Amino acid sequence: MLKKVSLSSLLCLLIAAAGCCINIGCWPQVKYQRTVQLSAPLSPGSNFASQIHNGSITITGADVADCNITATITARATTAEDAQKLAEQTKIKLESQADKLTAKIQEPVRLNNQSVSVNLDVTVLNRIGLELATHNSQMGITNITGQTNGTTHNGNVTAEQISGTIKLRTHNGSIVCREVSGDTQLKTQNGNVKVYYSKPAPFACNISLITYNGGIDLTTALNFSGEVDASTHNGSIRTDLPITVVGKVSKTKLTGTIGTGRGKLHLETHNGSIKIR
Repeated sequence: MLKKVSLSSLLCLLIAAAGCCINIGCWPQVKYQRTVQLSAPLSPGSNFASQIHNGSITITGADVADCNITATITARATTAEDAQKLAEQTKIKLESQADKLTAKIQEPVRLNNQSVSVNLDVTVLNRIGLELATHNSQMGITNITGQTNGTTHNGNVTAEQISGTIKLRTHNGSIVCREVSGDTQLKTQNGNVKVYYSKPAPFACNISLITYNGGIDLTTALNFSGEVDASTHNGSIRTDLPITVVGKVSKTKLTGTIGTGRGKLHLETHNGSIKIR
């Protein structure tokens, strides 16, 4: 048995030294990368949409007339020739329909030990809505006035300077929002949730922050007013805001009202603490 194990180990070392890979679950060894530039008009009040399986999405709002995209395609295969072929066969195009501009990605059929990822770096008019989805990577959004919808499965999500409703989801990753000023719905399974409202934001927003394994840290708008429902299973709840408590006072459950109670504040975690400022 020892001889068999030693022989197998030696074989693996020889294969690794040669830069080869037997089809027994090895990861591709060769990478090829190419960049694609795309541009199309996008009017105020329109929506930009994109869906990626493997790759990040970065959105930056600006005072521009067109949607400008830099797409970085990374292909991996067992040979340089196959990696290049895979990258060149991956197509990206912009399709306009009604009031929506969609970035569509067409990936070729891949063999074992081959992969493709596409990272999108997008500059758009800031007065639009977003419909974004990726599966295995992060998402970043900056300076958007409009409804923002974003979903990823494995990756962190960040949003900054967003005026309008925000709906962000991830499964494995944290969600951080800074300088926001609208209704917010954030949900993750494994990760922290942090939200920092801008001071001039409306005082009666509807806020829902949910995580299972992670803490929640919320800084509300100036003079925030809302009905509060906060709970944790393993953790504590701390608030710097005066809350009129309804029902029994508990370290892991808080129900009450801030100000006149015009907005809604729902904070929920299972393993983590909650901070309200």
